[in-house]
Amino acid sequence: MVTFTYFAIFASLALFYFVEGTPQFTTCPSNPVCLSQPVTYECNSGAASLTWIVLDANGDSVGIPVGYSQFSPVGTTGSIGTQFNTVLINGTNSLGANITFTPTLSMSDYIVQCGGAGTLLVNCSIVIAGIPTPVENGAIAYGAPVSTYIRFSWVSSMSPCLSHYVLVVRSTSSMDDINYYNVSASSSTYTYLDLPLPSTNNTLYNFSVLAVDTGGRSSESIIRQIIFNVPGYVANLMLTQTDYPTDINNTVNITVSWNLQSYFSPIPGPLFYYIIYNVSDVPENTTVPQHISSRTLSGFTVGSEYTVGVAAVNPLGTGPTTTATITILATPPPPEIPSTSTSVASFTSGIRSTPSTTQTTPSVSATEGCNCASSTTLPIAVSVSVTFILTAILSSTLTLILTLLCVRSRSNKPVEQVELVEQAKRDEGGSTASVAVYDEITTTKGGATSSVPLTSNPAYGPLRN
Repeated sequence: MVTFTYFAIFASLALFYFVEGTPQFTTCPSNPVCLSQPVTYECNSGAASLTWIVLDANGDSVGIPVGYSQFSPVGTTGSIGTQFNTVLINGTNSLGANITFTPTLSMSDYIVQCGGAGTLLVNCSIVIAGIPTPVENGAIAYGAPVSTYIRFSWVSSMSPCLSHYVLVVRSTSSMDDINYYNVSASSSTYTYLDLPLPSTNNTLYNFSVLAVDTGGRSSESIIRQIIFNVPGYVANLMLTQTDYPTDINNTVNITVSWNLQSYFSPIPGPLFYYIIYNVSDVPENTTVPQHISSRTLSGFTVGSEYTVGVAAVNPLGTGPTTTATITILATPPPPEIPSTSTSVASFTSGIRSTPSTTQTTPSVSATEGCNCASSTTLPIAVSVSVTFILTAILSSTLTLILTLLCVRSRSNKPVEQVELVEQAKRDEGGSTASVAVYDEITTTKGGATSSVPLTSNPAYGPLRN
């Protein structure tokens, strides 16, 4: 009877301690947790007891589990290892407790378990948030010209663990010329920072933004590369007269045109273009928006010459002026007559799809080798087969023929003869000088003689009649 009584008491206690329930996490983050930011998980065991267990990424237990019963006072604390602290917050039949820890990278993929003694355990994983994504759509703005500051703005990072930004300004001319600016992450849309303009012109600066999370990790994104300087010269400046008056006393218009400057240049792009001209004694100017590349000007007088200048203006100031000159005409200039000369190319050889097996000797002049200036040139071209022997024989024959032709050409060359027949007197300024009188030139050709009539040449004296 006594044994039965003790058994009943034990069974009652066991039933009391091991009441089956459904444990559940009342707070288990669905999003990744942030490094260095304390996190608390809360669990309700659904039973008169509660146990905390932490498993590492390999499934091994971390430290010693912590357990509570209904007899544990509320506020009782415990620890698992050195990183996880527990506290009992509800001591009724369904116990509730918290576990708090500060996430570190080493805790990635840890599992926190909770449940009653002898009941099913529920899990809550520790997922560490990733490095913030780089910021996008960086933009740059300036104050009114001439600006003394520059404003950097960018779309705020959406990382849940973002701590702050760091704006980095690096000069490419010196490794030591680098500056860091911490920027708050309070804005959820756009973030910006105003900075004084660097004093160094014509130096390339790299601007980037670091998005830093709560654990100090960061990602860097390049916003812009900038050379802090005024714009360069305007290119391809042209002046065109657009009308011609019927009355020369009337004034005319001209069109000024130029190439727009690129906005992809490291130098800040133009805000507008500045046109300077003079149609009276006082210089005049006008401005043109940055997206327009021409402007019509009026008041120009026929017969006058004018110089027009154009300069680009950006937030840092006015660039150098490009000038062009135009003379105003009463009538349009005559049209240019296009050239009628053409160049003709002829091809004397065909195109073969397979290599030729025929060799051709070059053209040879009949007078080559005998230097006869007045002999007739006899071009001869002989095509022979690739056989070396035939080529040699034909070459020897050609050489003999050329020699005979050259000799023949020399024998047929006209021989010019001029005979001095007498001395004549010529009066030059009251004095008498002796000059030679030449006979007619006779030409002997093939045994026959012919006379070539001459005309008088005072340099050689009078002709004999």
